[in-house]
Amino acid sequence: MTGRRCHGFRLPYRTALAALVLTGVLATGACSPNGVLTFLAGCKNTAAATGNTTAESAAGTSTASGEWTGLVGQGMGQIKALWPGHVAWCGTYRPGFQCTWWACMRQRALGHNVGQYWGNGAQWGESARRAGWTEGAAVGGIMVFAPGSAGSSRVYGHVAVIEQIDGDTVHISEGGTGWGRVHTRTFSVSNPPLGATYWHPSNTNGPGASAPASDTDTALDASDESSNATTAAWSCETGMDTISASYTGDGMRATPDEAKAIARGMLASGWKQWDTAEQWEALEWLWEHESGWRWDADNPTSDAYGIPQALPGRKMASAGEDWEHNAATQIRWGLGYIQSRYGSPTAAKAFWLSHHWY
Repeated sequence: MTGRRCHGFRLPYRTALAALVLTGVLATGACSPNGVLTFLAGCKNTAAATGNTTAESAAGTSTASGEWTGLVGQGMGQIKALWPGHVAWCGTYRPGFQCTWWACMRQRALGHNVGQYWGNGAQWGESARRAGWTEGAAVGGIMVFAPGSAGSSRVYGHVAVIEQIDGDTVHISEGGTGWGRVHTRTFSVSNPPLGATYWHPSNTNGPGASAPASDTDTALDASDESSNATTAAWSCETGMDTISASYTGDGMRATPDEAKAIARGMLASGWKQWDTAEQWEALEWLWEHESGWRWDADNPTSDAYGIPQALPGRKMASAGEDWEHNAATQIRWGLGYIQSRYGSPTAAKAFWLSHHWY
C-alpha cells in the first residue's frame, strides 16, 4: 500500500529524511524535534526562529523591540562613546569586550549601582545578593550563568543583562570576547538553562538601587559597599583602557580582587611592557588557575605556595620577609620569575597550557 504523499516524498523516504534531519538538529540544538516533525508534515512552523536559538523552544515566539535593540552589534569603542561617564568605573573588569565589562557599563547606564569588584560572570549572582538585589527575572536585571551553563566559560561562567520580557521569554544583551560586540539571545523565564539564575535590584534605597548619572569623578566611591573597593592607590591609563586599580593597603592578607588590583598597579608602574590587554589577561588567567589569586594557596601535594605558587614557597623571601602573608611581595616575586624564565605572561601561559605547570 502506498503511503500518503507530502511534498513529493513517499512515507518511507520521508521517515528516513525525518530521522536524518532530527539527528542534525538534536546535535546542534537548533530547534525542537516537534518543530522539525511539523515542518516535515507540510505545515507551517508557527514557532519561527528569531535567530537566537539557545532556549528558543522553551521561550516561545517573541520579537525584540524597544530602544535597547539599537545597542545590538555595537563594539567597545561605540559603547565607550555612548556612556563615557562609566568607563573609568567599569575599567576594573577584565580588558576587552568581556561580559562583565558590558554588564557593568549597561547596568550603570540603567542607573543601577553595580560595584567595581563583582567578580567573574558566575560570581555576579552572589555579588548581587550581597548588594541587596532580589532573585528573579525583571527588565533591567541580570542573568547569571554558572561555569559551563548554556555554553558559557567552564572557568568563569557568564553574565548578561535582561532587556525585555514577553510572557515567558527573556531577551538578554551580552558581551564576550568571542563576539566583540553587543550580542542578544532569548531564554525562558520559567525554565532557564541549568545553572542560570535571574537577579534584579530591589525596590529599596540600598547599595544596589541606583547609581550616579556619571561615574567620571566617582569611579572609586567608597560608599559602594558591595564592591569591596577602597580608595585608589594606583590610577593608570594604559593602551587597553583606563584602569583604576583601587587598593590602599600594604598587601598583607589581600583578597583575590585586591591582589589583582596590586598586580595591575605594578604592571602600570614597573612592568609597562606588559601593560596591555593581552598580557594582563594571560597573567590573570595563569594565577587564577594556579592559586585563585590567594596569598595563602598551599599546594597539598608539594611545597608550592602563594599566588604564583612558588616551589618551594620560601623562594619568595628574596622579594620580602613577609612573603608568607603579603600578596604584593608574592606578586613582585612572581612577575620577576615570569620575566626571567619565560619573558612574558603570554609565554608563561602558553607553556602552562602544554605542561599544566609553569
